[in-house]
Amino acid sequence: MTTITNTVKDASGAPVSGVQVTAHLVAAATFLVGGGEIVKEVTTTSGQDGVWSLTLTPTESLAYPDGAYYTVSEGERRHTITVPATGTHTLSEVLVSIPGVRADVGLTVTSGDARYELAARRGQPNGYAALGADGLVPTSQLPAGSGGDAVSSVNGKTGVVVLGAGDVGASTAAHTHTGAYDPAGTASSLMTSHTGAADPHPQYLTSAEGAAAYAPTAHSHAGGDITSGVLTVARLPVGTTSGTVAAGDDSRIVGAVPKSTVTTKGDLLAATGNATVARLGVGSDGQVLTADAAQTSGLKWADPPSGGGGSGGGPVYPLSAYGLLAASGDPETFMLGSGASANTILGSRMEIPAGVTITRLWAAVRAGGTYAASAVPNRLGLYTDEGVLVAATADDSTLWTAAGWRGGALVGGPIAAQSTPRMVYILLIFGGMSDLVMPYPASANDAQSSWFCRGPSASGPRRAFYTGAGGGGLPSSFNPASYGTETTYLSLVGVT
Repeated sequence: MTTITNTVKDASGAPVSGVQVTAHLVAAATFLVGGGEIVKEVTTTSGQDGVWSLTLTPTESLAYPDGAYYTVSEGERRHTITVPATGTHTLSEVLVSIPGVRADVGLTVTSGDARYELAARRGQPNGYAALGADGLVPTSQLPAGSGGDAVSSVNGKTGVVVLGAGDVGASTAAHTHTGAYDPAGTASSLMTSHTGAADPHPQYLTSAEGAAAYAPTAHSHAGGDITSGVLTVARLPVGTTSGTVAAGDDSRIVGAVPKSTVTTKGDLLAATGNATVARLGVGSDGQVLTADAAQTSGLKWADPPSGGGGSGGGPVYPLSAYGLLAASGDPETFMLGSGASANTILGSRMEIPAGVTITRLWAAVRAGGTYAASAVPNRLGLYTDEGVLVAATADDSTLWTAAGWRGGALVGGPIAAQSTPRMVYILLIFGGMSDLVMPYPASANDAQSSWFCRGPSASGPRRAFYTGAGGGGLPSSFNPASYGTETTYLSLVGVT
């Protein structure tokens, strides 16, 4: 067997796949004057690369090779070839011209007559039957008694047989097709043209064409006609009179309190009873709001009670009378004194009220001491509640040499106020001092330090402590829960 191969390409030279390729073996008939006779057919399809191949019987190996040839159809293209004895050959290598006459075939009259029927014997006695225009053998060439007689049976039926669509496996005339069925591609072409058209339905107006051709007619509806949807506020009759919609602080809204109830800056609304609200006028500067059952609203503005102590004032003498904004305790309770050793640091925790700017630090001294030259400074330091140094007063060797409130301005300027109260530490350091006496609360006893210095949790920052580690000056930071030794000998310190 011999292999013939070729590559199908389009006009641009690109490979074409899926093309049916058919080879027909044609034997010469009547010396090819009337054409050949197909005696064998082989079919394949070109691959993705356009290549196809067929394995064919060599022409010389045929029983009657004279005049025989192959025709090869590649889609619409037709080629005539001869097939060599062996090997693989491209289509272009085996192309030949179609033999047309006896001389082309190479037959002699004797050998041709011995192998082929003569055209003159077609339809003649002892010849071969001819076909009519309908492709059937004419009745004139059929044996007597066979033309026009009823067949013995057709499709299992006898007599005069009429076959229906179902008898031969065909569909009825009224059948339908599903899916894409358009052999000619007509419908697909029409749909593509339709969907690609700029205006596939010119008989209908677009929104823009309709608006241009027909101007909208102004109209109105009665309120009762509107049964759904939401009206804009602009369409509502808002007002304060009958027949209008109430809005805002309109007194017609049940439970609403008109804004006109309050008249002055600082006025408050206070309940005078169940679901009843009235104005409580603003008080005078410095007054505080106080509960008073004798008042209609149960409240009144009143002057704060006088007094002092701690950082929040007390019933007897206020801190403001000392000129202090906050202090570690009530000065009248610090009536005892204790000597302070050189290089000692005392620490006290206190509250700074909201809104207080800290400009100066102060400490109470019961009896001034004597200073001897020392590298250890004499000053006060302000720390956060976490023990981080914020600012300090300047080093002053005369700071602790006299009794009274001793202190000074913070180096670097004031510390800004905060909107909420804050806890701070104030630390004192005594450098080169002797005979110095500092006040402390009456009845101070370190046996009570466990509750005096700490809260119920028995942990966290302590209220007061002391340490002899002042040789290096004030620390830049310390741990409020463990620095030094806790004590009830609280220092009296304050801020302005």
